[in-house]
Amino acid sequence: MQPFLWQTAEGSSTLHAAAFRARRRPVKGIGFGATYTLAKSRDNASTVGGGATVVAQDDQNLDAEWGLSSFDRRHQLTSDVTIELPFGQNKPWLNNGGTWATLLENWRASASFAWQSGTPYSPRVTGAASDVARGAIGSLRGNYNGEPIQLNDPTIDRFFNVGAFSPPPAGTFGNASRNMIIGPGSRQLDAQFARDIRLGRTRVLSVNLNATNLLNMVNYASIDSVVNSPTFGQVLSVRPMRSMQVGLRFRF
Repeated sequence: MQPFLWQTAEGSSTLHAAAFRARRRPVKGIGFGATYTLAKSRDNASTVGGGATVVAQDDQNLDAEWGLSSFDRRHQLTSDVTIELPFGQNKPWLNNGGTWATLLENWRASASFAWQSGTPYSPRVTGAASDVARGAIGSLRGNYNGEPIQLNDPTIDRFFNVGAFSPPPAGTFGNASRNMIIGPGSRQLDAQFARDIRLGRTRVLSVNLNATNLLNMVNYASIDSVVNSPTFGQVLSVRPMRSMQVGLRFRF
């Protein structure tokens, strides 16, 4: 008999969130704003929010599946600023023309910063006999001994305390909760510089310089949370490093 997937609408979830926003409209060429969201989402159905389907560890104890949602992010902060450089005609400086005014006028600068905490991972065990028998992959969780999970100084080789987990004895279920390991967060500063150069009549040359991850911050992307893996607790991938792109657009 081939294994099959059976899903029922018996899952439940709770979400508590608060969002705070501040915005200042441009004054004298400068405008900025920020948004902060504090949230906590919990459920007992891993597919809530569009996540990948994961089979319950023990179908006779569905209460043990209650934990953080796979998409939960406790903190999210976004901010942005726009600046019109104060050079050129009708501006505070270099408003009488000249070479420097020609070079610096009509430039606009903008920047955006995003910071967010990480999404959670479950301490899974792969290759267990119970998974093979029911056609599941990685539904068994490890045992948790109560030690602190997060580290003060996580590294690429040891992102969290791997000593807090161990594979459960054969034929038993692990006591670790679902999604109890908080994964890596991210922070990124992007910037853009732009200028429209008028060439007479309706002709305009637009110059754009876009920088992604301007400060070249290192952001871990994913970690290994498989308890019986040789790379358990290590960072598996990182997000893209700084990139810059120049664009020219001619309108007539």
